Amino acid sequence: MYCEKSIYLLLYKQEQMFYFHFRGGYMDFSHMSFEQFKSRFSSEDHCIQYIFHMKWPKGFICPRCSHRHAYTTKTRRLPLYECGQCRYQASLTSGTIMEGSRTELYKWLLAIFLVSRTDEGTTATGLSSLIQVTYKTAWLILHKIRSMIQNSDTQNPLSGSVRIHSAIYGRPFNPSVHRHPQEHLLLVGSSSSEANESNYLKIKHVQLPTPKDRHISRNEIHIFRKQHIETDTQNVEIVTGFYTPKRLRPLIEIARQASNWINHTFHGLGTKHLQAYLDEFCYRRNLTTRNISIFVHLSQLCFPKTGVHIII
Repeated sequence: MYCEKSIYLLLYKQEQMFYFHFRGGYMDFSHMSFEQFKSRFSSEDHCIQYIFHMKWPKGFICPRCSHRHAYTTKTRRLPLYECGQCRYQASLTSGTIMEGSRTELYKWLLAIFLVSRTDEGTTATGLSSLIQVTYKTAWLILHKIRSMIQNSDTQNPLSGSVRIHSAIYGRPFNPSVHRHPQEHLLLVGSSSSEANESNYLKIKHVQLPTPKDRHISRNEIHIFRKQHIETDTQNVEIVTGFYTPKRLRPLIEIARQASNWINHTFHGLGTKHLQAYLDEFCYRRNLTTRNISIFVHLSQLCFPKTGVHIII
């Protein structure tokens, strides 16, 4: 198991190694435009090099016997690597987000790049136009990317000093005791360092059994703690009242920013996909506040190196 500092160092080293060896130049993805990115990954060969590096940063290692030499078969659309010792055949896309897909590699990388931009989100309609695929294919690509983000979030529980506050997504805001059908209750959780700085954020959609209920019960809070906070965490502050003077205003502001981002990018959402977009918002924010390249980190989730658990 890697500690957080060692993971950050691993991310930094892998990013730098790629910068200086891939196509012989330095690439800062965070400041790269869409057109610049397209020119960098203008062919399938360039994409193959990048994905191969993400899967095997120190060179090929057989998934079965750990042998380090392979014969490459290039007669297929994508290369196949046959272990020189046990003859196991490893596909470039096996175990990745693209396994079984016929969509070109550069279109997948373009989609990951667009999702990784910090200034705006990406819709299926916009993606289908930019990478020239059908709406159905664009939606499936984004769904798979967001699934990787959600899987990453479930593996990173809150710890240390944790603060939780209730919030609402959706309009109109209904000041009565009953919840409007377009209002969705949220729990915003944040873990803080010893310097009281937020270092990890989660926003979870709370679906109550009673449709009009606006009160988050102890049971929902217990479920949140069980699923999203480390079991041995002792310092947990919870505020669920909307009008209490004990309100944690920084968490309320974060919930407002998430709502604005969702409404601006996706023009509002219903219950079915709300959680996926809340997780995407938190993922962007968690990496941005730590100055970690979203594209590189997201690439590591989508094209994982065998045996490495990526921690944010």
